[in-house]
Parts: sequence; C-alpha cells; structure tokens
Amino acid sequence: MVKILNANPTMDTASVTVTTISIIHVKNAGKLRALADVEVVFDGVEMIIQGVQVRADGKSTEVSLPTYRATDGSWRPAIILPDEIKTAISDTVIAAGLEAEILRVKEESLADRCKDAKESKAGQE
Repeated sequence: MVKILNANPTMDTASVTVTTISIIHVKNAGKLRALADVEVVFDGVEMIIQGVQVRADGKSTEVSLPTYRATDGSWRPAIILPDEIKTAISDTVIAAGLEAEILRVKEESLADRCKDAKESKAGQE
C-alpha cells in the first residue's frame, strides 16, 4: 500500500491510498507477465482499476494502466491519471508481483560488478 499526500502548498491537500487487490500470473503471452486489480482511494472515494498490465522482457519491467482498442485500431488509455498516482500504482503492483513470486529481482551480473569495482578503484587513485 502506498499513501500520497500533496506537498504543494498552493493546492488543496488530498490523501490517496493505493493497494493491489489481486495479481495473477499470465503464461504464454509474450512480454505480458501478470494482470493486477488495484484499489485507489482519493480522499475516501474508492475506485478499482482492473486489468493493470505487468510486462517484462528480461531487461526491464513495466506496469501500464488498462487500454482499449479505438475504432481506428489504435490502442488508447482507458484511464488517465497523474504521474504521482501512476508511480504509486506501479510500485505497489511490482511489490505484489515480487511477493507472489511472479516477478523476481534481477541480480546484477558479475561483469557489471567487476566493471563497477574497477571504476571505483580508478577513482580512488
């Protein structure tokens, strides 16, 4: 669960809470790894967003809000939210995916660790 409070003094403060209700593993769907349902509460008003997508390709993981196919064939967002709320949704969904063992933390490769160690040593000299 993530709670956001508006830090901008010129705007009214709003309390927002984001919780992942469920996350299911999707198999054999390319980069799509999971679908999640998320509860967002704005100042006591509850909204449930279904079909939040988790995509991973081995290099990165991306969480995106639901989309629909428009009459022209293009994919459009089903809901548009401020970046702060999208980030909170992404954080809670990834945490739920890790907890459910649908996602895993990518370990830093040995080559990257060696490179970082060499750069650190060179910077100290």
